[in-house]
Amino acid sequence: MTISKKQDIEEQAAQWAVGLMSGDNRAHTEADLADWRDEDPRHSQAYAELAAMTADLDAVGEAALQEEFERELHEAAEERKRQRWVAGISSLAAGFVVAAVLSVSMWVSAPEPVTYATAKGQRSTIALADGSVLQLNTNTQVTTLMEDDERHVTIERGEAFFSVKRDESRPFIVDAGDTQVRVLGTKFNVRLGASSNVVSVLSGLVSVAQRSDDDDVREVALLHAGEQAEHDANKNEAVVEGFDTGSVMAWRTGKALYHETPLSVVVQDLNRYFNAPLEIADAQLADLPVSGTFNLTDQDVVVDALESAFSIDAVKRLDGVILLYARQKN
Repeated sequence: MTISKKQDIEEQAAQWAVGLMSGDNRAHTEADLADWRDEDPRHSQAYAELAAMTADLDAVGEAALQEEFERELHEAAEERKRQRWVAGISSLAAGFVVAAVLSVSMWVSAPEPVTYATAKGQRSTIALADGSVLQLNTNTQVTTLMEDDERHVTIERGEAFFSVKRDESRPFIVDAGDTQVRVLGTKFNVRLGASSNVVSVLSGLVSVAQRSDDDDVREVALLHAGEQAEHDANKNEAVVEGFDTGSVMAWRTGKALYHETPLSVVVQDLNRYFNAPLEIADAQLADLPVSGTFNLTDQDVVVDALESAFSIDAVKRLDGVILLYARQKN
């Protein structure tokens, strides 16, 4: 068989493949292809070789731009007489690339969740794509998902402050355990606790709801600026009251502020920030009222303040735990 005849068969095979992949069934059908392949064993062989050579073009097409392949097709058309095989292959590749580019475009346009986290003792400020700002407290992890119609943040552990850019067409939704917060634009703080979650509103209006196992959502409180809700999912209720802004928001500046707070509660709160845990060794100290501002960047300073202001002796065990004892009177 001459080279010219072989090229003609190869070009015909490429045209059959392109016609079938383009979806133009008016000119190319599976039955017609079968008839053409049966006419001559060389037809069947040429088509099989073409299919084998183009089996991996999907991977190539995913990395290429559609415009580049269109340019290649025009060049191949101009040189068709000189490079018939290249023209056939390029046409077939274009079919793969168009599908790949569409697929990649759909994939890129879909929003992906993003996770942010802080270690114990760390704080972090995150600017979201919608213009809202998150501040993460110590040992906190959140996942964000910015969709076209809604903005979602899930608090997986810890505490976060939200300054939400107002967008009435895209509600801002925060999930913390079984507690769900929904706003349009406001400033508020959410703390995920072991038995209850606390939502404190600095400005704006915040809806607090409870999520059930079947994803049913029921509003349990509507908070205004200066109000706080402690939501206990086990009791299906939220206790709403006013709150001390300085105490709740102090962590944002690296401080902890307490006013007549039982030492047991203070110790539990301080242990969120330091690797060496505090532990009350004398039961009589549990209800000791503590007032003051503590610097969360230095545990030694915190322990010294407790010792000097509240008649406490601190003893560090070999395992790093700091035991708190009531100071003995001489």
